[in-house]
Amino acid sequence: MTLQYRTNRHPHFRNRRGIAQVVTSAIILSSVSIMGVMMLGWSQTNIATQQQEMDDVFNTQMNKINEDLIFENIWFATPAGEMTENHLNVTVANIGVLGLNITSIQVTNTTGTNTTAFGYTYTDAGVVTGDSISLNTTYPWQSSDELDVRIFTNRGNQFLSQVVAP
Repeated sequence: MTLQYRTNRHPHFRNRRGIAQVVTSAIILSSVSIMGVMMLGWSQTNIATQQQEMDDVFNTQMNKINEDLIFENIWFATPAGEMTENHLNVTVANIGVLGLNITSIQVTNTTGTNTTAFGYTYTDAGVVTGDSISLNTTYPWQSSDELDVRIFTNRGNQFLSQVVAP
């Protein structure tokens, strides 16, 4: 008895297997290309967002640097007229290149070991470049008190002056 070796490889099946490899390669290449284009688009959007955030931070910091106030005068007043307590009148001038808004004044008594601070908020205390503003704050000052007068702006800057009550 003789055994014959049979092959199931028909010429028709051999050609199909070769086409299947080409089709599979084409599908893989096209899917990789599509994913690459999608990743490129996503990265461009992400980079544009980060660039906008960096521009905003830079502009905010530059605006803070360009803000500048000087204290023109701080005078102490005793009760008179409508005012029933001692008070301070603080006059400041904007010498910066930008307009600014004063949001609060903090007066701190630094005399002795007990420091006390009083805060006063303002909602409409805008000062244009080259202009000045006077703000009145009720404060129970005593003669010879050493005071720190700190002004805060809406950009987060602080300006400090130190005075001694008469």
